[in-house]
Amino acid sequence: MEEIMKDRDMLGLVKGILWEFFCNCLSSKSLNPGDQKYRKRLSTKDEKIIYTAKARMPKLQKILDSAIDTIQKENPELLKPEYIKQHFSECAITLERKAFNIYLRNEESLFLAIIDEWVSKNAELLKELNKKFPDAKNFSKEICKHFYPVVQKMEFDSSQTRKARGGKTFEHIIEYLLKSIGVSCESPSKDAKKILKRIDLVIPNQDTAIKRPDKAYFLSCKRTLRERWKQTIPERKPSWRVFLLTLDENLPEDKAIEIDALGMIVYVRDELKERSHLQKKEWVRKLSDLPKDILSR
Repeated sequence: MEEIMKDRDMLGLVKGILWEFFCNCLSSKSLNPGDQKYRKRLSTKDEKIIYTAKARMPKLQKILDSAIDTIQKENPELLKPEYIKQHFSECAITLERKAFNIYLRNEESLFLAIIDEWVSKNAELLKELNKKFPDAKNFSKEICKHFYPVVQKMEFDSSQTRKARGGKTFEHIIEYLLKSIGVSCESPSKDAKKILKRIDLVIPNQDTAIKRPDKAYFLSCKRTLRERWKQTIPERKPSWRVFLLTLDENLPEDKAIEIDALGMIVYVRDELKERSHLQKKEWVRKLSDLPKDILSR
């Protein structure tokens, strides 16, 4: 194998090797990421590469705006007020999927940018490895060993970021859809959070929610109801009308009963409400019923 830095095509080969490793490292048979010999401390140089690349990741609102613009071009009827009122669940799901797909494309660009920068910053290391391991297979293994701390860091970070962004994006989607049909709502400020705690959105505004809570609605937006879901649910005060909104594809019997015991109404995907164990539970409602329930009171 020719010395890698003398052949520009080899740089592309290295990037291809690292990209494949990036995508498949957790299931790789030739390199086991669980092996302690690959768990090396992330260098300051690598930390800077990751930090710089992540700083270019579009903000959550920009991605959501892009999703809204795309849908308005592809299917303008979907986000018209009257359609949203009747098909709130469909609109929320479509927006969430579109935003997530846009995020994934940006995440892929982020990973590729990290690979490009890592190869550029480690040119001398690649030269040395190519001299020491002229065999293509062994060379691939060695560069993957050196690159693994970056993969490990990004695998963990991207998993945490997806969860955090997914939850916050759902909250923003609900706010956008409600405002689109003339429902005033807002996310509590930092100071208001001291009183409202884990409430994500209040209708019509935080002043009403704090001073005249019987005239307000309190929304808790949870993209999924995970194992520890109750820890993220706000404590319901006697005068609060708390609605739990979720896009989770499942709502087991026991979890539905727990929600009722907490004195909350939960709004789920329209199709989920049709399941036999949920049909007769009045506190479990279709997400598309939310506009009607709010606007009729």
